[in-house]
Amino acid sequence: MEGESQMRSPLLIYLLLVITMVFWGSAFVVSKISVGAVQVQVAAFLRFAFGTVFCFILLFGLRLRNPQVRLVPRGSWWGTFNLGVIGVAIYNLLFFGALAFTKASDGSVIIPTLSPVITVLLAAVFLNERLGWQRSLGLTSSLVGAFFFFLAVSTYESGMSDRMIGDLLFLAGAFCWAVYTLMSKKILGKVDPLLLSAYSMLFGTLVLGLIALPDMVTIEWGSYGNDFWLYQIYLGIFPTVLASWFYYVGVKGIGPSRAVMFMNLVPIFGLLLSAIILDEWFQPIQFIGSGFMLLGVWMVNRRGVPKKELDRRDQERVELNG
Repeated sequence: MEGESQMRSPLLIYLLLVITMVFWGSAFVVSKISVGAVQVQVAAFLRFAFGTVFCFILLFGLRLRNPQVRLVPRGSWWGTFNLGVIGVAIYNLLFFGALAFTKASDGSVIIPTLSPVITVLLAAVFLNERLGWQRSLGLTSSLVGAFFFFLAVSTYESGMSDRMIGDLLFLAGAFCWAVYTLMSKKILGKVDPLLLSAYSMLFGTLVLGLIALPDMVTIEWGSYGNDFWLYQIYLGIFPTVLASWFYYVGVKGIGPSRAVMFMNLVPIFGLLLSAIILDEWFQPIQFIGSGFMLLGVWMVNRRGVPKKELDRRDQERVELNG
């Protein structure tokens, strides 16, 4: 019985991680639907308003069970605020702004595959972190893949199309997330990851609310049906909060080096859901580019990277998708 229980537990964690990747992949699709109904900044605010409320409810419940869950240390408040501005407000304005121009399927590939690669590249340039041959090959593969991906968009779309503008906004979002990741390095050593997520989400949501306020006061909210609100609640709870929590459970259960490999499923689920729900399809050359980018991020994250580095990178990236 003991052996069966030990086997069942990892299987349950694997299932939980797969569900997490489905949530993150679906965020691109549901967010695309949202920007078709309201302005970009309003869509971003609504998602994180619901997410912030649910995150603090979850945090309160965890604190009741474990009183050792504390507030952010006094010296980390300013850094946490900056993380909220960059990682929640600016990143999601770029994220939702991109979806107003381009396909959700494009974002489901660009963001998950290029964000970690850009992070490693910036860390090597500005923090003097060693690349090594494995990461260098991964970076090269990702850059080759990005070239093919954007080449396909420029080839099949005439001139500087809306789709190209949107994809470039996604690329800017990936760069923004890389900056957020590097900034969070010091704070994660002092603050619990879930606590950091909650407060950075709160600060980012307040900034988004200020930006969205002029548009929100002109919206006739009574004209929106139940479907619209269900989409917002889903975005706020499942890809934004529960997925991050589930991922932490997975990291704790099977370790970061194995859990991080599940991240490669996000583009796959994003593409599948985009095709099924939004009827979005890739050009053949985009599949080639996506394959190179997936290979690149796998090489950057695969075994051989020091465990300490994997632990740090794993904590920093849980909010990335969606």
